[in-house]
Amino acid sequence: MLGNLVDLLTVTKDSVALPLPSYSLKVVEQYIGFRRTQHECGGDWSIAKFIEATETDDARTRRELMNEILTHNHEDLEATWAVLTWLKGIGRQ
Repeated sequence: MLGNLVDLLTVTKDSVALPLPSYSLKVVEQYIGFRRTQHECGGDWSIAKFIEATETDDARTRRELMNEILTHNHEDLEATWAVLTWLKGIGRQ
């Protein structure tokens, strides 16, 4: 399975020169036009939300926090796919 994985960051850096301060997913996704529904997101944000969810006694709050994390993870996958699709499209131009 590991042999089938691709590091999209390496592929992006090796494929294009972008006028961006970083090649991170959050930066490149904005450059290609991908838009998230959440204004706050990121790894640190997800960890903080998870800790908050595990420490609350309120089931409704816990569900809401976990749904926010799921949305973030889903949008990470969509953004990764959008960048990959964009990179593949460059090769066809």
